[in-house]
Amino acid sequence: MYVEGWNVHRVVRPSRLANAVIERLLLRILDGEFQPGGDLPPEAALAQEFAVSRTILREALKALEEKRVLRIRHGRGTTVRPKSDWNILDPLVLSVLLEYGGSTTLATELEEVRTALHLLMADLAAQRIESEQRDRLDVAMGRMRASLPSDTSPGDLVGYRDAAHQFGKILSEASGNEVARCVVETIDVPAPEGQLDEELAAMAKTQEFAERLYARIVRGTESGSGIESVDSASTQQGPDQSADVDVDMDSAPTVSLPSQPPLRTTPLRRRPGVDARPPMVGVGSGTRSLL
Repeated sequence: MYVEGWNVHRVVRPSRLANAVIERLLLRILDGEFQPGGDLPPEAALAQEFAVSRTILREALKALEEKRVLRIRHGRGTTVRPKSDWNILDPLVLSVLLEYGGSTTLATELEEVRTALHLLMADLAAQRIESEQRDRLDVAMGRMRASLPSDTSPGDLVGYRDAAHQFGKILSEASGNEVARCVVETIDVPAPEGQLDEELAAMAKTQEFAERLYARIVRGTESGSGIESVDSASTQQGPDQSADVDVDMDSAPTVSLPSQPPLRTTPLRRRPGVDARPPMVGVGSGTRSLL
């Protein structure tokens, strides 16, 4: 059980207790223990099982109602709503769905949305970026290129992750679109660590897309025309080596830059006897996202 022991209240804040209950209930719904359209056990039974007070349990149930996971009918019980009703952009709901298999296409759909929003932010940044932001963007891109593997260096994966995060942060800031930034940050869930070859493949795809975004901004600021649909992008490690690459909404790879710091999330602890499902964070083309 995720929350255990009578004295857990002494070391865990009530809000965190409620979040723990939310996570465990979501997981049990995904496991099929609580079916859509079915009722949850009585509050007293759930509170005893999770070793929390009725107040904490009601806070968790109310939160799940706001996330459209549950329907609370006073005097008639609490019913599980169909997954199609859930607010999947809620951070808690999204993290559980990704970690434990909410949909076979969810990770790909998230990458498609993030890719489209990053392209939009690059076009907006081409019109709005300030000189100080452009300088920081140049530095971040230089760090990304310097961290890539080469004939003389195995590459710096940790350094690359940090530089890519900074690049994405500056891009978002320069776009001046708070809605796009909030959506990207909400759906940005770090991928689990993989084998070295997977990490390097993800790094290469991230760099390819970052170069294309960078070229859109450079071209737009130099021409003064703002939005560009076709740009020349540097796909080499050196800052002055470039190749022509066409960029549009149809051909752009479904891989995106990290908006969150490169930190690993702690997996939820599953109930005894339940095997963990494989993580679903990845890229639609088959190569998972680096971050």
